[in-house]
Amino acid sequence: MRFVPVCTWRFVLAACVLFVAGCGGPHVEPLMPTPVLFTELDIGPLDHIPENQRWKPRRVYFVTTRERDDDLQRIDYSNREADEISVGMSLIGFGGPDISWSDLNEYSRRAERPETVDLSIAGLLEAGRSRIGDNGGVEDIGGAASWLMADLNASVESARDRDLLIYVHGAKVNFYNANAFAAQLDHFMGRDMTSLAFSWPTRQDIIAYGTGGDVERAYRSAPALAAMLKLLARDSVARRIHIVCWSAGGRVVNEALRVLHDGFDGEPTGLREAYRLGTVYFAAADVPGDEFMSNLPALNSIAQRIIVTVSSNDGALNMAQRFMGGGSRIGQRRIDLTPEQLVSVLEADRLEVIDVSRGSDERGFDITGHRYWISHPWASSDVILAVRSDLDPAERALQSTDLEILWSIPADYPERLSELLNRPDLIIRKE
Repeated sequence: MRFVPVCTWRFVLAACVLFVAGCGGPHVEPLMPTPVLFTELDIGPLDHIPENQRWKPRRVYFVTTRERDDDLQRIDYSNREADEISVGMSLIGFGGPDISWSDLNEYSRRAERPETVDLSIAGLLEAGRSRIGDNGGVEDIGGAASWLMADLNASVESARDRDLLIYVHGAKVNFYNANAFAAQLDHFMGRDMTSLAFSWPTRQDIIAYGTGGDVERAYRSAPALAAMLKLLARDSVARRIHIVCWSAGGRVVNEALRVLHDGFDGEPTGLREAYRLGTVYFAAADVPGDEFMSNLPALNSIAQRIIVTVSSNDGALNMAQRFMGGGSRIGQRRIDLTPEQLVSVLEADRLEVIDVSRGSDERGFDITGHRYWISHPWASSDVILAVRSDLDPAERALQSTDLEILWSIPADYPERLSELLNRPDLIIRKE
């Protein structure tokens, strides 16, 4: 299916129904645990949704550099690298037919759920494909992106929050995973925004990543992401564009933002206004420290806010450092900085580092693993708040430290949330 329609999202959703039977597949991801900000404030992320918009599936726009698998009867994207960029929209289902809208909202405010809410692909539509030139320039994306922009703008204009959320996944996951993670982040942000998944062709094989093959793929995909960010900045009506990246997705984003910065032909002071990047959230990121530090001045000049989360025991990042080389990763707790790098960190006035392990003795538990940013209700709450609001770290109930850029999650975090966020509009809707 290769066409470039200019249509409203209602038409697209109707078209997606044609693919429901063929796109279910074996891909299933359970809904992430409810962030503590909802359980503590006793509000549901969907409480405010008007009755005529209470539809369980959620649409996610996608951009992928994966090659379409034409051997299948249904639309899907393989692990192979494509020489084209494909754009379209997925429809992510929340729970089976026995879970009602009221059930979904109730389960989305509870710490414990009576049953698992599985996310699955309920429909998938490819709107077009276009080649990307060697320079990754926006002019090479062509007609496929024109459909994406027309439909995405219609979504942004009808949304309660006119910001755009882009999710960039890590290694060892498939095309479905990118869409499902974007959908559940969007879900707990009140379904108020428009979301887009950027899917790059990592394979579901840790050897492919550990031996460097998928690392190279990550960097080769970065120009495509940069090209889409250019296009979104030029043609979208989004107020701001936020990016959440996980693990190896941090390499894609780190490189893409460097490409944007280095290719900007205006005055350096105009970078933020030109690209309208809001929060760039590096969650448990597998980005070598030296590489990130080299790009930090560029990132600081282009984004409104850069957030890096670190943990004391991230097994995936520990293994990556040990067996892949490249030094410590920014998602690890300790990074050795040269004096020059320390100066760069202190000069980065847009940078926030959140040590989720700091204060674990006072809390009585540590926040560890590689998925903590989405699986631990305390850590995921800050992801939601950092994207959905302009609140600074203290206003997001985080604890300051003796280093200005470094923050922690205090032992009384739920109580602080309750005190500081007693206005649901702060997390439901931007003013």
